[in-house]
Amino acid sequence: MKHDAQRTGARRRWRRTLSSVVSLAAAVSLGATGLTLASASAASAATTASAAPCAFTVSAGSGTAVGPMIVGVTAGATTITFDCNTSSNAAFGVEASMLSLVGASTVSQEASADTSALAVFKPSATDTNCPAGTAGSCETATFTIPASFSASDPNAQCPPTQAQINAGLYGCVLAVATAAGIPVPGSSMLVTYANSPMPSAPTVTATPNVAVAGSSVSLGDTSAAGDWWGNAIQTNQAVALGTTPMAPPATCSAGYGTVPSPLVMVNWFASGSTTPVPGSAAGLTINNDCYDGTTLHGPTIGGSITVPSTLTVGTAYTAYVCEMNITPYPSNDASAAAHCGPAPQGASWIDASFPFTVAKAAITQSGSLTATVTANKTASFSAQLAVTGNSGTTTFTQATGTPQLVVSSSGAVSTSGALKPGTYQATGTVSDTNGDGGAFTFSLVVKKAPPVIVTRVTRVLGAAVRGRFVILTIFGTGFLGRPRISPPYGTVVRVVAANATMLKLRVLVRVGGPHGYRVMILHFNNGKVARVRYLFRG
Repeated sequence: MKHDAQRTGARRRWRRTLSSVVSLAAAVSLGATGLTLASASAASAATTASAAPCAFTVSAGSGTAVGPMIVGVTAGATTITFDCNTSSNAAFGVEASMLSLVGASTVSQEASADTSALAVFKPSATDTNCPAGTAGSCETATFTIPASFSASDPNAQCPPTQAQINAGLYGCVLAVATAAGIPVPGSSMLVTYANSPMPSAPTVTATPNVAVAGSSVSLGDTSAAGDWWGNAIQTNQAVALGTTPMAPPATCSAGYGTVPSPLVMVNWFASGSTTPVPGSAAGLTINNDCYDGTTLHGPTIGGSITVPSTLTVGTAYTAYVCEMNITPYPSNDASAAAHCGPAPQGASWIDASFPFTVAKAAITQSGSLTATVTANKTASFSAQLAVTGNSGTTTFTQATGTPQLVVSSSGAVSTSGALKPGTYQATGTVSDTNGDGGAFTFSLVVKKAPPVIVTRVTRVLGAAVRGRFVILTIFGTGFLGRPRISPPYGTVVRVVAANATMLKLRVLVRVGGPHGYRVMILHFNNGKVARVRYLFRG
């Protein structure tokens, strides 16, 4: 009757404080050894694990203590004896689902515990199995794994369901607290069940799986559940990396973030090769678990990765997406170490792969595809072809075209001697050292050279007379517009008409002089100069 009353009071206190107890339990258990979690298959024959101020002993039924865990317990059969130092003030022990570690802040986490099955501590005058190790310094409690776990939240299951295991909830939590419901540091264990199934292997799909090097590939799950169970609990990640755990989100739409980048990697292997080409996981995301009180939102993969630029065109590859496994389960891949690299002590990798083929990139010609030049300038003509989409050294190979127009391997265009008017064309292919390819074409249009025009005066009609306006008509070639005129001293000249072969000048001579010929200079807009020798009659 006394113990029943103790249990009734304990249940009330557990409902008020279980959230902090269970969260601390997992953190303390993982923190005891960092990433040195052993898998169930590697369990030793030892049956006791100590984590001051409490020790845990499998006193009946199946189960093996391995570090901060007890693996292989059986519901209704396994009995665990808690031995704690009396100085810890341990009063009660309880089992809870790991949903309590991933619940949103609006979820009642104490609903994940079976408060109908509590272990009640009693002092012992003879027990010496607690860490203190002396008679009179220990208190003990026995806890039998419930045959039928019963929590107020029906989704809280011990052992966890297959879907929960696939989401990374690999077991349940045994936690110890004082009579006031205060967690006892170092007094918790994580338990896994002997009859629990193995988690499903993670999966990944890539879109596209044929693309050029350097392109982006989107990742997704073939299963809506995700099944990336390697380290889906944000608290465990924080303990493993020595960071501060995130506060629970208000809703699972925000979630607990994603798996930290040090715990994810991507490697690419050419067909038949065992040498990885490291890729970047910077754009890859794996969501952490988040429980909203109704649905466990398991870890799914998403985001994108970049195809390494060093992959060979036309080669088939297998890309492995790797996630650090800090659960007690062995990897889904017996060759994970080869595919993902060495893992820290006590950890391994889980992985999924997808096939990928590197396609040739299309090299495209850019810039001008044609040029125009006059025939008198073809001997010195040169140009440089340009392309986009190439990688590494690019080579041009001329296939067709007239021999007078030459495209070198570097894409330099030149002519061999002077060309007659017409259109000259060169075509060919372009490739780079990565196997990418494309085509080029170039046309050179040669026009007739403009005629050579000589500016000269051939004939002058009229004569200048002092004191009178007269018209002088100048005939010739190469007259470009109205010229500027430099007349003799005392003479005023104005252009009244002009074309390419004739000028009409109005001339007034104000200063007399002897009869004979005089000279004026015509300055044209094209820089040409002509001398006009005309008659002066005085």
